[in-house]
Amino acid sequence: MICPRCGGGTCVLPAGAVLERVPFMYAACRSCVPDPVVSKQAPFDHLDPTLRDLDDGAMRCAECGKRHLDVAIAHVLGILVREGLRGQRANLFDVGTPMIAVGYPIPFPPRLGRNTLILVMDSIDRTTAEMITAEVSEVKGVIQRKGRPDEPIGILDTGNSPHTYNLLAGCDVRADIVSSAVGELCIYKTQSDTHIEFARSESGKIAVLESLYYQRKLGGAVVDACCGAGTLGLLSVLAGAREVILNDAFLPAVKNTLTNISANADLLGLDSEPEIHADPSELPQVACAPTLVATARGSCAVSVYHSDLADLAAVVDRCDLCLIDAFIGVSTDRFVQAWKERAKMVVTI
Repeated sequence: MICPRCGGGTCVLPAGAVLERVPFMYAACRSCVPDPVVSKQAPFDHLDPTLRDLDDGAMRCAECGKRHLDVAIAHVLGILVREGLRGQRANLFDVGTPMIAVGYPIPFPPRLGRNTLILVMDSIDRTTAEMITAEVSEVKGVIQRKGRPDEPIGILDTGNSPHTYNLLAGCDVRADIVSSAVGELCIYKTQSDTHIEFARSESGKIAVLESLYYQRKLGGAVVDACCGAGTLGLLSVLAGAREVILNDAFLPAVKNTLTNISANADLLGLDSEPEIHADPSELPQVACAPTLVATARGSCAVSVYHSDLADLAAVVDRCDLCLIDAFIGVSTDRFVQAWKERAKMVVTI
């Protein structure tokens, strides 16, 4: 599949292939040296000298080509200190937020190969970001954080302006493995314009969906009203829904959903490519009138819309279940009011 961000052919792989590789993706091989003893709170000038002057081949396993996460982060910190963006008293935590390219709960510190790490950083410029992606082969992309750390990425409502981060270098497409009682999916995201959710063994919204599954509420027509990358709606396909409507008012979310339908098509029992009804490149970043973007067929009838959630209710005749997964703190009263006559059941998450 073609990467929606960089156009490469290795960023987005079929979900089945990724799930097969997951158990070994970040594991040490038989030739890897033991985990290094590195204090993440130690100042740079107190680190072992071997960690203060790294090149891309240093401390890399000759057999599997991987390095420990802390070694890769120390390499990045050394570049930041060299370029004057961090001081000698900076530590590994001061580099930023590391996100592995395929996220899932790992019971051990990961060993990283090429293009397996995306960094979300404060106080970073484009020139230094490009140095990092060029000199540290583990780093796939560097994202500059904007706004408060707790400010969600995306749009709170169609009346708000979108809040996104800046992709300064490389590619920011990564995936999270979503595990549930109904099955597993590989959910891809363009991370600079998608809300960050760390892969966990327990997820509140997945627990809600599983509860609905056990109550046999997912067998009819399901609307994933604020679908984001499509997680809840696509899990509903796995759960046996007859019809699923995925909708988001933010165009990057709609594009990610289309990617995830294609990447997970085999697992979902859908045609490999959805039928496009509206060219996403011609749509506004924030939805105006409800627009049917794509449909997919197979085990379930799937539709993808770009619309304000309240407006979408005017073009959907009826559904059995409407799932509203809005950002924390956002009032859902307007959405619930719009859907209470259309849906047999409305669930806010």
